[in-house]
Amino acid sequence: MREVARFPLADGGIASVEVEDQEYGARSLARRGGYIEAASTLDHAMDQIRDVASAMVRPLRDIQPRPDGVEVAFGVRLNAEAGALISSSVVESHFQVTLTWTATPPAREPGEVSD
Repeated sequence: MREVARFPLADGGIASVEVEDQEYGARSLARRGGYIEAASTLDHAMDQIRDVASAMVRPLRDIQPRPDGVEVAFGVRLNAEAGALISSSVVESHFQVTLTWTATPPAREPGEVSD
């Protein structure tokens, strides 16, 4: 069942987010006017996402030869009690990692004219 959770914003605003049934945790969340009141701010949930992404990318940047680009994709689901959860449609969470290397052009001989 889908419900609407209200996540406070650090600047004082409110973000209304459609969330799946709040099965995480055992405590009852406050409901006001048909909304679930989130336990923490949306900014806090975004901090959680940033921390996960940093933890995933940091060791990949140390690969030698160093990749020119690193992309990490993972699904995130907002939960009124837990904040941001890594989502999964299967038993295990899914991460997609893409590393790219750009071929370097061969060194030119002294006096060689470029095309």
